[in-house]
Amino acid sequence: MGMLCRPSLLLLLFTSLFISFGFAEIRLADISSDDRPIIPVDEFRFGHTGRLELNVSRVTLSNKDPDLDLSKAGFLLCTPDAWMYVLQQLVFGEVTCALDSDLVNVVYDFRSLEGKLSFDTVFRVNDAERYTLVFVNCLDQVNVSMTVRSEMYNLEGKENRSAVETILPGVCFLSPLIYFTLAGIWIYILYKILLTVSRS
Repeated sequence: MGMLCRPSLLLLLFTSLFISFGFAEIRLADISSDDRPIIPVDEFRFGHTGRLELNVSRVTLSNKDPDLDLSKAGFLLCTPDAWMYVLQQLVFGEVTCALDSDLVNVVYDFRSLEGKLSFDTVFRVNDAERYTLVFVNCLDQVNVSMTVRSEMYNLEGKENRSAVETILPGVCFLSPLIYFTLAGIWIYILYKILLTVSRS
């Protein structure tokens, strides 16, 4: 009985190399009286059919001024590469707020709140890439409090991994097999040469 368990355990470990178990991610975050201009919320590798469901509740701003430009606070999705260029745009003054950059995907800005304390939105992601969900607050001296629930997933679970991550387990499995096969052939050839030389 113990001998039968070992091969099935090895088979289970072997197949787990090729299967990705995480196709979605749900994150809850409480932001309380925070005045940081940039707050990373979550990160996820989307496929071509990615979705972000964002549920934000209990939104309160420390400044109740009705003339506040609420388009300067909101959520965006950005790739790590694009984020570096956004930071450059901010440093060189090309944009005054990350939400104004054409390199980011604006998911929701607070201008759409219209006095409400919560919102729900679904955002589609069509480019297979790793994205970071970021809350941006470009309002001067305004603290923000809210509860954020983000749900990130791909409609097809296979797209959760990049092309390299999909191929990598197979390469890691085949490389030693090819190496040992070639080593065996090389040893066989050397053995044949040794027999030929010793007969001469």
